[in-house]
Amino acid sequence: MENLFFYIAAILAVASAGSVILQRKVMYSVLSLIVTLLAVAWMYAMLSAPFLAVVQVILYVGAIMVLFLFVVMMLKYEKTEIQRFRPGLLWCTGLLVAVFFLMKLIYVVNRASSLTPKVATVPPDFGSIKSLGGVLYTQYLLPVELTGILLLVAVVGVALLSGIKK
Repeated sequence: MENLFFYIAAILAVASAGSVILQRKVMYSVLSLIVTLLAVAWMYAMLSAPFLAVVQVILYVGAIMVLFLFVVMMLKYEKTEIQRFRPGLLWCTGLLVAVFFLMKLIYVVNRASSLTPKVATVPPDFGSIKSLGGVLYTQYLLPVELTGILLLVAVVGVALLSGIKK
């Protein structure tokens, strides 16, 4: 039963991600992206990573997507309807990508069936705040610090460009 719910979440995520690309109106595209992010959070929760699921909902669905919605509303999204250019090119590209992924899927399934099955064990603290923080600040300390510096530079640049004065 658990696999069924996971597959439902995966199909929902893929379908809504496709809807993000194929929608003509920007607002519908943003709403489809919200559904995609919620489906990903659902999959995190089913993979016993509740912290990642909550962060996904709070940070991406709650904050980033609200920002996207405000930007789209400020741009008067009625005028930002995407004009389709060469729908044949879009379908041809989509077909090529689908064939590539189908071939890759067949290769992976054939290879997996020839190997002996291995049982993966998950550590008991998988997905917890303590284990995630331990990995981020030991193994990935340099990328975390570089990301912080990059965000600081971006904030200072925005402040300078917008003319904020003390």
